[in-house]
Amino acid sequence: MTSYQPEKRRYHRIIFKDPQKIAALISPVDQQEPEDAASASILNMSEGGIQMSVEKASASGLWRGRNILLHGISGVPDLAGLSEVPMQIVWALENEFLDHVLLGTSFRQLSEEQRQNLRTFMNASLVQDRSE
Repeated sequence: MTSYQPEKRRYHRIIFKDPQKIAALISPVDQQEPEDAASASILNMSEGGIQMSVEKASASGLWRGRNILLHGISGVPDLAGLSEVPMQIVWALENEFLDHVLLGTSFRQLSEEQRQNLRTFMNASLVQDRSE
């Protein structure tokens, strides 16, 4: 038998149904060459951060506690303003049998405009999810 326990997250989370279509470009903050940034599929996001999946071959230098830079998001025009955003990897999950590494990241410094754009997108997505 299972019992219901409410989710204990600080922010509501949007889960993307087709994460291959929503991508982030990220790199460690101290990386000199932005063209070497890793492409990540965004699995879900909230006002607090993003969960993403990165191919293992591109995940070198991405570990728990590492500061990274979100260069941009593609696939969601409403989030185009989230660029050059400092983030931190809060957790990383790697399994030897999988080709990807899962990363849980948190936003470190959003401008007020970026925060408002993200909040507007999140609220609109939550309303849409409830009406479906």
